[in-house]
Amino acid sequence: MKTLVVGNSADVLPIIGHIQAQGQLVTLFATEGVLPYERRLLPDMLAGSVSEESLFTTSKALLAKHQPTLVTQEALNRISVKRRYLTTAKKAQIDYDRLILVDTGELILPAVKGLQRTGVFDCWRLTSIKAMQKYLPFMDSVIVPATRIQGLNIACALSQFKKEVTVVSSGLGLLPEIFDEETGLLLKQILEGKGIRVINENAVEEILGEAEVKAVKLRSGKVLACEAVIFDEAKADIRMLSEPTLTHEDKICIEDCFKPPVMPLMPASFGFHVLDGFYAGWTRLPEGGREYLKFDGPQNTYKKIYAHGDHLAGMVTFNASPDNERLLEILQRQDNITGKEEEIL
Repeated sequence: MKTLVVGNSADVLPIIGHIQAQGQLVTLFATEGVLPYERRLLPDMLAGSVSEESLFTTSKALLAKHQPTLVTQEALNRISVKRRYLTTAKKAQIDYDRLILVDTGELILPAVKGLQRTGVFDCWRLTSIKAMQKYLPFMDSVIVPATRIQGLNIACALSQFKKEVTVVSSGLGLLPEIFDEETGLLLKQILEGKGIRVINENAVEEILGEAEVKAVKLRSGKVLACEAVIFDEAKADIRMLSEPTLTHEDKICIEDCFKPPVMPLMPASFGFHVLDGFYAGWTRLPEGGREYLKFDGPQNTYKKIYAHGDHLAGMVTFNASPDNERLLEILQRQDNITGKEEEIL
């Protein structure tokens, strides 16, 4: 059986390893013309804390080990699901028995007027980040409608360049689909204390300007001047698929980072030097669960844990890095913490 894996995210790597272990032939079609890379590191690359080369470290090691057939110099044109072949922009055809679509290299941004203007970026593709880096000298004010950690990290990264950064949130606090209201409000307060403006309970409805971004109009009617708008909300563009209905038999999946967040979350640090944030597992109170909080104003530390049954189910911390590893170990070991919740904080 010939399996065709289409995508450029590091998510393709374990898929390739699993298929190779079954003794099947694998072709990887890299949709962005480069090896798969860690998208979560793109804000770090923008901030200058990691190099572009480091995005490919894991990919190079695993691809050398598994050695699939690589296609990196072709652009995706069309996929015929029923006839089982992919056509490139140069009219080459790649046949397959099974298709696993991780991403297409193209994104659909939110339905906002004015997306075609220069100065509009997504934060999921290497090409977008490199274009953003070139555009940095021309942007003094930036709007980031943040719905995910990636957008928050982009906003924090840009603030290090002394840009006027405004984060727009749909909830009372920040990232309401990830954090509970209490955590989101504190996150908003911390960012504002670091010079990042936060506009809550709002959304970008229109991007204004001639050829270039000059301002945005919010749902409230307020107009904010800016030179760039950066979206973290996006979904994979699958319009190059020849059939609109994708069956389970074709085993097509779309990369999770383009879907609404799925709980629980994998361990992750966020916020750069603006906010030393960390989370793992459940970041909102699970049904039937319990929550415990410790906030130290003078030390500016915040620790919140979520328990379910007799074990730790999740955690969120701000500026408490010495405790992150200890709490994460308790979470991963699934220790019995009944009666010890306050103590482990």
